[in-house]
Amino acid sequence: MAFVFEIEYTAPHTYIKEFARALAETKEVDLQAVQSGGRVTLIASEADPRLASYLEELGAQLPASLFMGGSSHRLVEGVLPVVKEDGHPRLPHAVAPCPRCMKEMFDPASRRYYYPFTGCNCCGAHYPFFERYPMKREHTSLRFFTPCDTCAKELDTNPFRRDFPLISCHECGIPVRMREESSVRYANDPGSFKGMFERAAAAIAEGRTVRVKSLFGDRLFYDAARVRRRGRRVMLALDASKMEHLCALIEEEVHALLSIERPMIRAAVADPDLFGLYGRVTPLKYPDEGFSILLAKELLNLGYAHIAYEELSFEEGDADLHIDFDPDIEPQRETLLFINKSVKFFVEGERGLFPLRFGRRSDRIVAAGEMAAVPDAEGLTIDRMEKFDRAEASALYLPEGEEVPLRHSRTVRFSREAASMMSVLLEHSVERERAVGVCFTEEPLFLYHDARKPIVVTPPVAFDASGLREAIATLREGSDRLVENFEAAFPHVAERLFGAPGIGSLFEAAALVAELEEPSLEALGREAMNFSAKGGVQIDMKSGKNRFDPYAFLASLMSYRLAGADSVLLSYSIFESFGDYIGEVLTDLRRRTKSEHIVLCGRAFGNPSLFSRIRKNLGRETLLMNRVVPIDGENQLLGATGL
Repeated sequence: MAFVFEIEYTAPHTYIKEFARALAETKEVDLQAVQSGGRVTLIASEADPRLASYLEELGAQLPASLFMGGSSHRLVEGVLPVVKEDGHPRLPHAVAPCPRCMKEMFDPASRRYYYPFTGCNCCGAHYPFFERYPMKREHTSLRFFTPCDTCAKELDTNPFRRDFPLISCHECGIPVRMREESSVRYANDPGSFKGMFERAAAAIAEGRTVRVKSLFGDRLFYDAARVRRRGRRVMLALDASKMEHLCALIEEEVHALLSIERPMIRAAVADPDLFGLYGRVTPLKYPDEGFSILLAKELLNLGYAHIAYEELSFEEGDADLHIDFDPDIEPQRETLLFINKSVKFFVEGERGLFPLRFGRRSDRIVAAGEMAAVPDAEGLTIDRMEKFDRAEASALYLPEGEEVPLRHSRTVRFSREAASMMSVLLEHSVERERAVGVCFTEEPLFLYHDARKPIVVTPPVAFDASGLREAIATLREGSDRLVENFEAAFPHVAERLFGAPGIGSLFEAAALVAELEEPSLEALGREAMNFSAKGGVQIDMKSGKNRFDPYAFLASLMSYRLAGADSVLLSYSIFESFGDYIGEVLTDLRRRTKSEHIVLCGRAFGNPSLFSRIRKNLGRETLLMNRVVPIDGENQLLGATGL
């Protein structure tokens, strides 16, 4: 009789399956581990005397993942069933160390005690060292480091590191430099590595800044209570048991922060003593790679529950203490996760998400920004363009208005908004069904999918910042006086709003009217989260036929600002009013088109006030959103394969 254990798993990443398979080999359990159809399936003989021990150890060691759902098991009569597996070639990933590698890093008897580059086939920072496909050591920045005899043996004998392209240890691995004033010292063995992290933690406790070339990019660490900086700081929670004392978190957010993908979330600060350090809302992280994890351990020993860090560019800033190493790395953009009760989606980012492999067949290359979806005989891979040596396709698909360093005899332009909507339909396998949706990046754009392709149905009034003053002044009777009164009351704002060289986007203009220091959608979102009253004011959104009118929107904001509305009320009201408007239009579109689904995409939905308002207005409607790719930008790469 066969024992079948299934884990719901929505992503095509393979590290969960590989971990289960490698652990079975170490426990000498004859096991099939396959990944297909949105689940990881483990199949073994129910009579195997080692199965119970394996399952117990799997439960204790299997990394938690954002993409995991529920699990179930059953017994099947007869011989072991054979489950067909989707094609999954080896791809580099960028996730936190798994529990087994973490244990090695903190075990004094291990060959990798306090070694920050510890990883295996199932975890760790592969992508930063990866240069081009296929994934093998010669195609990484570790190609000049030869594995020692023990590591070479491990490539054959350790199921977790069999043929692992980035294998290394203290004996054959990467030395790390620490520079403090005129002193430079190297870490290349367990004692010197531990001493380096002890000194870095002590420097932070002394009120100094520590710049670390981490595996996920340059980071500046410091004690937010002792170092005052104007950079965009992130709260790094060091103690998992105390995170809920620092920020107001629901259970799903805690699980996400501790998952092997270790995303960033935006959280409301719970401790009033921290408002002056992080504000009322802060980006929140849990240590996610070797350097951050080992530094966190030493800071915990000093009594810290949190510190601040900033992501730096290579050229940016200075620090009191520097930690770095020689091999080049290519960090990916941080991934921001949004969670609202049972709903979660990725607002933006690459790390932990890409590269992605889809079994979907395609005859085209799709390129957007730095990324590309490249087909082969078995499916397509989404990654940065420079990682691919070559590819064959019948056409090159590019977003309208964007140029990329690729050429093809047949180039097809596509709508970003249509591709974004299509990506959601493809992820949910409903691309042959009718749907209405909205793509909201800068302005809401409504679409209808007729079971063949998405088309724009309610285009907004085009926003032109160059003629902003004239457009608002001539909007309706009395608008000219509104502009004059605003200029008289807020001359410094009016000069930035209407003067040369002008503004770049509608939300930049809205943030200026609200007098926010940083004029952006993100700044409006942060300010809106400080709102604690029952409801905002109703901001005008549209002109005739439900079309969004950016000039009516800005005129309404200016009127409320003249009436004394502060930045928090205005910011919250912006998202609340958009939520009401979008809910109204989608309800009407769905009724008129008799569509089966409602789709949301675009980074604006990463604002909690907007998303909560839409959910309230649409009642019990199921809202389809991206689950595996971000809701903006990179989702177009998947969506354009279906246009």
